[in-house]
Amino acid sequence: MTGLELQGNVLITGVTGFIGRHLLYEFLRASMEVTGSWRIYVLIRGRKGLSASARIDHLLTHAYLPDYLKPYDLEDLTDNITVIEGDLEDSDLQVQFGLHIAKEDPLFVIHSAGSVNLYNTAAAEQEVHHTNWLGTMNLLHAIEPFNSKLVFISTAFSCGIVEGLIGDNYSIYQNNRFRNPYEKCKNQTEQFIESYCAENKMKYQILRPSVVCGRLLDAPLYYISKFDVFYGWTKFFWNLQNQGNNEPLRIHMSRDSKVNVVPVDFVAKAVLASFQQDIPYVNLTYPQSIANRHLYGSMLHALHFDQYEFVEEMPSGLNKSERFYYRSIDKVYNPYLNQCNNEYDSRLICSLTGTELITEIDLQALAGFSIRNSFDEERVY
Repeated sequence: MTGLELQGNVLITGVTGFIGRHLLYEFLRASMEVTGSWRIYVLIRGRKGLSASARIDHLLTHAYLPDYLKPYDLEDLTDNITVIEGDLEDSDLQVQFGLHIAKEDPLFVIHSAGSVNLYNTAAAEQEVHHTNWLGTMNLLHAIEPFNSKLVFISTAFSCGIVEGLIGDNYSIYQNNRFRNPYEKCKNQTEQFIESYCAENKMKYQILRPSVVCGRLLDAPLYYISKFDVFYGWTKFFWNLQNQGNNEPLRIHMSRDSKVNVVPVDFVAKAVLASFQQDIPYVNLTYPQSIANRHLYGSMLHALHFDQYEFVEEMPSGLNKSERFYYRSIDKVYNPYLNQCNNEYDSRLICSLTGTELITEIDLQALAGFSIRNSFDEERVY
């Protein structure tokens, strides 16, 4: 964004994740275009024989690196980054930060690391508790002595199951019901951040993206690194099709249900526009949600999968393919297909980013990217 003035350094967690890597790209772009003395720090561990620095190099030489970074050499980009090799679980995280970051310098901690496990099982609950809850607690303790502000990337679904128009302040929602442990954990983590930061006189901000899709603003377009959420639902039918399935499926999906979808590059730009603002909560959402039947119908249309119908009630007398669907993937998606019909008050984020960033969600093109890559995350990671 033009006119940005960065007043401090930035530490980003979760840079190998889908949102996290785009945060890194967007902050790198700003660092190349804005004059001043500041740095990007990344917390990242080595993995699969690659060092932390090698993993960053991979992200910056990736085939789907945004075009706006391609004019720069790898060395130009990495000169702006300090790699801190470590993990949110490390007991000496504060010491590791202190080896690289001066405690008196202003530091914005953009915390995007975490698990997005939407299953409603004990194992999923344990995973999100360990990764999202305990990891965030450890990070807060680690940055407490620094001149820091925590910017927590949460989810627009952390309010749970509520009716009507959803605003930025979720404190009005009491006795929440949640679709899964992931939503509940995000809600509890937000509350912990608020109380911990108030007690320790720390600055914080909670940013809540809705369902995140591939890039729609910055070329190369449509890129996504993980085929989950509505991509994962579509992959189920892509697999059925490849297995020669020709049985019709009755898909339980409410006519009134809808979901808010935002491109990942919009999310990254929205974080950049928000993180220095003295605003505690911002929903990173589009002004209008998409009817689920339109969203998922468009994805199936892109597959040329036409052996289905949407139904209002759970069908009986299931055929083999229907039994497979309801035993597996419907357990994850049913609450979003039948208990989700919200719109969001997006005036605040639009005032920060400008309405020019609101673009049409091209579902056919998003599906086409997935199909061309055979829903294979190894090919796009």
